[in-house]
Amino acid sequence: MGAQRQVVDLVTIGELLGNKGFDPCSKCGGYAVRRLSQDQVAYYRAAHRLHVLTRRVHSAAARNNSTGGAELAATLQEFTDLDRQTAHAWFPLRKEARRWQQTVDALLGELPGSA
Repeated sequence: MGAQRQVVDLVTIGELLGNKGFDPCSKCGGYAVRRLSQDQVAYYRAAHRLHVLTRRVHSAAARNNSTGGAELAATLQEFTDLDRQTAHAWFPLRKEARRWQQTVDALLGELPGSA
C-alpha cells in the first residue's frame, strides 16, 4: 500500500475569524504559512511582534519602569522605518499605514521617560 495523503480543508481568513470553535495548532497559530504570500507572512509576524511589544510597553508604563524603555523604544522604532515597498505591500490603503504609525507613536509616547 502506498503512503496515505491527509486531506486539509482550506478556509478563508473570514471563515477562520468567524469560527468560535476553531482550535489553532501551536506551531503556526492556525495559519498555514505556505498559503499566505511572503508579504502577508511578514505583516503577520510584524503585527504579532507589535502586539507583544504593546503588552511590554503597558507593563513598563504601569510600573513606571524606565530601565527597559530605551530598548523598547529602539525596537518600536523598527516599526516606524518601513520602506515604501513594504508599506505598500502591507497597507494597500494609506489610512491603514497611518493607523499603524499612530499605534507605534502612541506606544512610544507611553514609555516612561519619553515625555
